[in-house]
Amino acid sequence: MGPDSGFGWFCHWTTTHHALSVPGLDLSENVLARACELGHDPIITYARQDMETLDLPAGAFDLTYSSLVLHYTRDLGTRLAILHASLVPGGYFVFSTGHPIYTAPSHPDWIQGRKGTRVWPLNDYQLEDPRTTDWPAFGVIKQHRTLGNLPNLLIGTGFAITHVAEWSPRDQGLAAHPDWAPERDRPAFLLVAARRQAMPAS
Repeated sequence: MGPDSGFGWFCHWTTTHHALSVPGLDLSENVLARACELGHDPIITYARQDMETLDLPAGAFDLTYSSLVLHYTRDLGTRLAILHASLVPGGYFVFSTGHPIYTAPSHPDWIQGRKGTRVWPLNDYQLEDPRTTDWPAFGVIKQHRTLGNLPNLLIGTGFAITHVAEWSPRDQGLAAHPDWAPERDRPAFLLVAARRQAMPAS
């Protein structure tokens, strides 16, 4: 299996799905500490690692998973190449990232339309550059890329894209969390599964 980010839930999920070895990587020491609170599992090894300097062994993983990290990554092409090389042929890279509609606005917050409707502002969408926002903390820098850029980077690296979804809460989730209703007006997250293409038979 491959690297995990977040609070460790995915690492533990893989151990119930026949994973033999799971390195869980994250830049934040606080996040890693939270992940350790989920309990010890000898299959999981947590380590502090920055995506910008990511180095992984070649052909080591069946699956790599990344949660909301790529939109912070400057040299994404190089990092994708490292992730691609770390997979066995036929292995999968699954990730979530900020949707370009969410990362593009200078001030990513709702505004009120002329008829009192909720409107998501959009500007400089085609200009791919760093954007500074105040979420999830003050002065956070995210790398805005268009919707066409990311798939092309994946394809150019040697991945075959197998699934793409623009996250939206389902009815059940919305019933439990009514405050999620605005998330149906614009996608905040892009979810992608890509496969390292198998080597041709000799």
